[in-house]
Amino acid sequence: MNISSALDLAASQPLPLLILDFDGTVCLGDGPVLAYADAVAHFLPDTATPAFRDGLDAFLAHDPAAAQFKDGYAAVAALAEGLVDAQALNRAYAQSRQRLAAGQVEISTPPGLADFLAGLAGRAHRMVLTNAPLEGVGESLAALGLAGTIDGIVPDAGKPAGFIHLLPKLLAGRPPRELMSVGDVWVNDIEPPARHGCATAFIDRFNHRTGDAALREPRFELLYPGITEWAADPAAFTITHPGTSPSLPEKAQL
Repeated sequence: MNISSALDLAASQPLPLLILDFDGTVCLGDGPVLAYADAVAHFLPDTATPAFRDGLDAFLAHDPAAAQFKDGYAAVAALAEGLVDAQALNRAYAQSRQRLAAGQVEISTPPGLADFLAGLAGRAHRMVLTNAPLEGVGESLAALGLAGTIDGIVPDAGKPAGFIHLLPKLLAGRPPRELMSVGDVWVNDIEPPARHGCATAFIDRFNHRTGDAALREPRFELLYPGITEWAADPAAFTITHPGTSPSLPEKAQL
């Protein structure tokens, strides 16, 4: 399914839209980030590699003394800043996604996610919307046993700015409360849709306590009951969860 057809299918659905991030949300484990770091390390001076590795390990281990970043990918890029140029970082990222697609990277999924998503069939249209390229996403969903529980994939989404043009296409005139965005990076996955009145569920893995979200838990599986409540009645959910606060009229154009 290409991007256009995935968006068209979502727009045509009468069901509420459940939008899921991929890395750190559906696909868990530090394997993809470590694969990216391995590829970046090939471009680093030998003397810089130990500090680079130690800094990333400390962040991933939730060391309170470690520098804070929005996620592991941002940590890799920041720790390599000034040592590796943007072109090399892009090449390293592409190499890591090739390894992911080939099944060479250890990944997992939140407990019970396949059953949870399967249980939403007929009650919500389930989509993955990710900044990652398509390569590696479909293969990983299949490997994780999730291929049959996802109704569409939108890669290269360009979040957060990408939501500006994606939300109108996804909503297609429906009330914003009928879309819920789930993710682990608040500025990418939560802030833009929440600002326009959509429901949100934030996986606050690193306890960033950044901004509001309708639902917030440290692990995805703890969000299942709240997401089920939203799918059953988005209008009632919006009233009872103040983290969903539209700043624009429901039918406003983005």
